[in-house]
Amino acid sequence: MEEKAGEWRLEGGDYLGEISALCFLHLPSHFSPLPLLLAGTGSQIILFDVNIGRMVKFYRVFEGIHVHGISSFPIHRNEGTTSSAIGFNIVVFGERRVKLFTLHFDLVEVSQEALDSHTNLVLMQVLPKFSHWVLDACFLEDGNCSCEDRHGYLAVGCSDNSLHIWNIKKFVITLVVKCSERCLLYSMRLWGHTFEALQVASGTIFNEIVLWKVANQSRIHSAVMVHGSDYLGGPDASNQFDYHQCDAAVRCRLTGHQGSILGISWSADGSKLISVSDDRSARVWIDSSHNGSDNFGLMENYSVGPVLFGHSARIWDCCIFDFVVVTAGEDCTCRIWGLHGQELWMTKEHVGRGVWRCLFDPRSSLLVTAGFDSAIKVHCLHASISRGLMEFAEEVRKDRDVPLVLSIPNSSANNGLMDSKTEYVRSLRFACGDTIYVAMNHGYVYHIRFPGDGNAERRETIKVGDGWPIVCMDLLPTDLRMHSAVARDWLAVGDGKGVMTVIIVSHDNCSATVCSTISWKAEMDRQLLGAYWCKSLGCRFIFTSDPSGILKLWRLAELSESSPLDSTGSYDVHLVAEYMSSLGARIMCLDALVEEEVLVCGDLRGNLLVFDMSKALLCDGSQESGEKMPPVSYFKGAHGISTVSSLSLAGISPTSVEICSVGGDGCICYLEYDKCEQAMEFVGMKQVKELSLIQSVTTRAYPSHDCLVRNYAVGFSSVDFMIWNLQTETMVLQVKCGGWRRPYSYFLGRVPETDCSFAFVKDDLVYVHRHKVPDGEKSIPRNLHLQFHGREIHSLCFIPDITYLRRSTSPKSIWIATGCEDGTVRLTRYTHGSENWSTSKLLGEHVGGSAVRSLCFVSKIHAIERNVSHADDDASRDDVDNSFLLISVGAKRILTTWLLKTRQPNEESASNVDKNHESNALNRSTGDVSSMSFKWLSTDMPKKSVQSKKISNSCSRSVKLSKPVPGVEPDLVNKGEKLKFFVDTYDDDWRYLAVTAFHVKISDLRISICFTVVACSDATLTLRALVLPHRFWFDVASLVPLSSPVLALHHVVIPFQFFSEGHWNLYFIISGSTDGSIAFWDISERVEAFIQRVSSLQLEKSMDFQRRPRTGRGSQGGRWWRSMKGVNGGNKLHSDSTAPNNEGDSTKDAESSSSTKNTDDNSVCYSTTSVESEVQLDNSSTSIFEVMPLNILNNVHQSGVNCLHVSEIGDCLSIEKGFVCHVVSGGDDQALAFIHFYVEPSLTTSSSPQTWAGSEARSLTSISGCCVNKSYSVRCLYEAKVASAHSSAVKGIWTDGKWVFSVGLDQRVRCWQLEEPGKLTEHSHFIVSVSEPEALDAKAVCRDRYEIVVAGRGMQVVEFFQS
Repeated sequence: MEEKAGEWRLEGGDYLGEISALCFLHLPSHFSPLPLLLAGTGSQIILFDVNIGRMVKFYRVFEGIHVHGISSFPIHRNEGTTSSAIGFNIVVFGERRVKLFTLHFDLVEVSQEALDSHTNLVLMQVLPKFSHWVLDACFLEDGNCSCEDRHGYLAVGCSDNSLHIWNIKKFVITLVVKCSERCLLYSMRLWGHTFEALQVASGTIFNEIVLWKVANQSRIHSAVMVHGSDYLGGPDASNQFDYHQCDAAVRCRLTGHQGSILGISWSADGSKLISVSDDRSARVWIDSSHNGSDNFGLMENYSVGPVLFGHSARIWDCCIFDFVVVTAGEDCTCRIWGLHGQELWMTKEHVGRGVWRCLFDPRSSLLVTAGFDSAIKVHCLHASISRGLMEFAEEVRKDRDVPLVLSIPNSSANNGLMDSKTEYVRSLRFACGDTIYVAMNHGYVYHIRFPGDGNAERRETIKVGDGWPIVCMDLLPTDLRMHSAVARDWLAVGDGKGVMTVIIVSHDNCSATVCSTISWKAEMDRQLLGAYWCKSLGCRFIFTSDPSGILKLWRLAELSESSPLDSTGSYDVHLVAEYMSSLGARIMCLDALVEEEVLVCGDLRGNLLVFDMSKALLCDGSQESGEKMPPVSYFKGAHGISTVSSLSLAGISPTSVEICSVGGDGCICYLEYDKCEQAMEFVGMKQVKELSLIQSVTTRAYPSHDCLVRNYAVGFSSVDFMIWNLQTETMVLQVKCGGWRRPYSYFLGRVPETDCSFAFVKDDLVYVHRHKVPDGEKSIPRNLHLQFHGREIHSLCFIPDITYLRRSTSPKSIWIATGCEDGTVRLTRYTHGSENWSTSKLLGEHVGGSAVRSLCFVSKIHAIERNVSHADDDASRDDVDNSFLLISVGAKRILTTWLLKTRQPNEESASNVDKNHESNALNRSTGDVSSMSFKWLSTDMPKKSVQSKKISNSCSRSVKLSKPVPGVEPDLVNKGEKLKFFVDTYDDDWRYLAVTAFHVKISDLRISICFTVVACSDATLTLRALVLPHRFWFDVASLVPLSSPVLALHHVVIPFQFFSEGHWNLYFIISGSTDGSIAFWDISERVEAFIQRVSSLQLEKSMDFQRRPRTGRGSQGGRWWRSMKGVNGGNKLHSDSTAPNNEGDSTKDAESSSSTKNTDDNSVCYSTTSVESEVQLDNSSTSIFEVMPLNILNNVHQSGVNCLHVSEIGDCLSIEKGFVCHVVSGGDDQALAFIHFYVEPSLTTSSSPQTWAGSEARSLTSISGCCVNKSYSVRCLYEAKVASAHSSAVKGIWTDGKWVFSVGLDQRVRCWQLEEPGKLTEHSHFIVSVSEPEALDAKAVCRDRYEIVVAGRGMQVVEFFQS
């Protein structure tokens, strides 16, 4: 239907979620050596070009129905046809729907980059709705038709174990075959392209596979030739239609599985069958007499092949070929097996609920995996792997990834036990991809080169010192950017005598020569443990370390190739400085910035230390100073108790340095060092779960993409060495080596996927794994689709882009923060116009993977001034020059806060990649217009205790009402069970369900306060405060009484300009509970009192805030706070004298419930901090402020209030100098409720609140309130309710006072128009691809366009605009 001009309409965008179907499309080999890939996700199919690794086009094929399977068959052209176009018949099925398409490609003068403009998908037929779910479909040939149209039939298998034959040319079902085994199926696979060969394998819930086929083949032809055109109905039509029905002949049942059959696959010739089950096994069934006779399929003809065990969870998908089997499971692994049961290969690159689909192409040895995390991974396996284990083992010895074994002279002769005098390998260092240095225990260093012919040549032997054992070695190779024919390596070697030797080795493709050497006594005997070059300092300076934590900086004399060989130390070597660690642990790694004059070191115990390294000290070469330098700052336990493996620095501002460190805890930590404050601040962490120990993080800029920067984590996973791509979440290299406790070295080329090496020592032999892709061979992209959450999403919110806020223009893309069941929080970017999700990066993870239940984004800073009668008119505004806060809460009562920033391209130095090598690129732009960065602030969680305490009933407190509260029963507040405060020292199962927050800035102080209200599943509602930048948490008040848990929260901040007197804002909380009630709370008094009390404290004198988040891998973290007693000199925290004295409100000193004892002077004693952060057993000693509700609207919904939203302040109306905002809610009762919330600036209001004509609103009793220098009254007007807004529970809602958007479990996004006050009228709706929606958010992009995002099992953007 033609759209009217100016009409508002909904339009769905791209879906981001699980990949549920895969299918290869083979093009002519001269056009593309690799096939195209069709993937089904949500209600759409996506076409990918595997050769270049990009999406070609996506097509929406269903409406609200997920694609479950795709089958294809090429359209054969008749001989003599000159058309250059090729096509495929495509059948797509999902749930009970089946559609037929034709996909055409015009290959005349078409490059792969322009393939999208010459690709056309045409809908041919829509089959009638089936009565059961469709499990499989395949094309059948008609021998009476031409070659081009011979596939005139479609076989469709359904979950009731029935088969339907569809006549494509006549648009009818000609045959229905129902198997006598009418049981529920989890899987079905069809085999055969003709009626005679058609076989059906059905996987039942009874742990068996039923093999059957059509009983009477002659009746098939009768149905096809005679009765095909008579049937006009569908498979679920009544029996009055005359379609032919045949019987099924059950050939056999294959038993052996101990669980339901989840997947089945036939081999190409039908002689083998593989089945997978939830018993975590795969079974191969082989037909030994497959010859096309009538005996085909008899039980006695089937032999049970190998049973494949290896998956640790259910197996979802499988496929079988002549010599190999592929399985994919819930454990996120995909495995390749030989037909004899040997596991040949395994990959684990997906997250969440596992790998759902796997696809293997024997022609190109291409393996594709896809899962719930939306990622599509491509693996190009060895070409011989498709030919089975024997040939694979035979040919793999010639592969470029096979290790080269180096035998070291005099080391292989050791037959007895090793001792200190035995000759063995001490250290390895790669100079480049084909050159390695090997240091020996007897003082020899070998220069070994291994060209591509598989042989190794030892081109130089260097004798160091007097034969003392070599203890340490480091290498400074030639800069790869200097394209010189001759390379010079600076080799630093330290021996057991404490002598350092620097050797300059010049080498080319033909030979290697020692140019110069210099030696000096650096330490006492057996005290020299480490030698370190620093790339930023060059070859003139070198560091040495000893066991006590002392780091020495040496300046070397100018060495040249013409300098004579001398090992007596005749050259000048000056001791520049001694850097003394106050923590007493050995220095393991370091990095420095010359311009910033900063040196950062990491030690053996996970600590980071910062030293001053002035330019004057480096440039003054006149004399040896040896100045002792203590650390100016340090960070204890950055990696817990694990060793810091390596670190890198990057200057982000003239006064700030970014530190990226990795260690033995498998974490990448990000810190910022402030040169003015001389303090380090923990800002972020990424835990690489694939690695148990990270050795380094390397940044690589791709030469073909100027803006593309990728990070690689290098480390170990148990006994395997691994290189992991952090951007694409793919494995680059994995080598079984026995772990990290033996000498090893690695090399990463410009593009590690095509050039990398690893060497390790085992049994006196050096094994070198060289991965080198020839220049003429193209590397296949590993990631075709964006990786997202691997589980269900519970909450989301929009993140504005400050760069566009500054320009006052509409953004070209939007950022969305999402919280998931697996505890991860991600930032995902959706680009307008291209309808494509372009970026998704991990922001952080809750401790222990605790589920994220709610997110809150704080974008406004409400500024207030103290002790003044007037403030700026623009005190409460969107402060785009300040950073924003993102708060997430979830299971185990974890509350995490991040500080979000947006860096413009000119703010990120392009030289950071080159100047500051291996810098933090996770916060750096990867081709985006702007890059969203983050800074971790705090993680709050309950304190653990080893003791168990009980609370008697006498400890429960009842709330005394100073005045009646509308909607609150008087008997409710006297029930101790409802209001009891529990102290559970063990871990409990309580979880946070909802959160809302607002940010207050005290103008004449350097602090700001983020007030956060959290709702817990134990039916408590708490007002908390985070004081920034000190990161102190306080419990301010408890909102009581609550008879049931709160599911939805929202806040309202009314600016002080609304009142004629005073300078304080009004703060309200609106909550929706599981009993269907909505409550209104005024927390203004508590907020004001807390601000006044905090303002009197000298918090700036204590900056020892929470150190770092806890990871569960031996790291520090958790709920550790500095005691308020220490901050305030031991004085008690008194309530403000200007605040009203309400009955039962008092503030007393919060006693420390736990502490950590440290012997170090700089260590901080932490304890729980709160106005009363934890309820003590003795109520007489401590108490917490209690806030009563202004009003409770009972029975707004018949069951739980799942979602609630309040229109923004700018959208609120003023009626007779009154303030009004619109409150909308949705519940389990499928209803929407619309409420007006009034605040009037005077206690003496005239009549009842104003209502509009025609509205059936009921006015509620007004409640008056009074705070410092202001008075007001609050009124609630219950306007309207839409009883059946959705056909199922409402899960998300949003409003701006003009439009209301809602989503329910019925997968409908509905748009409601507020035509007149109190009346909601549905304007339009859209069926989203997101199944089981859990959250909705929206934003007005411009005047005539809204962006709506829905999340649940996946995520999708819907645009509402005026055409």
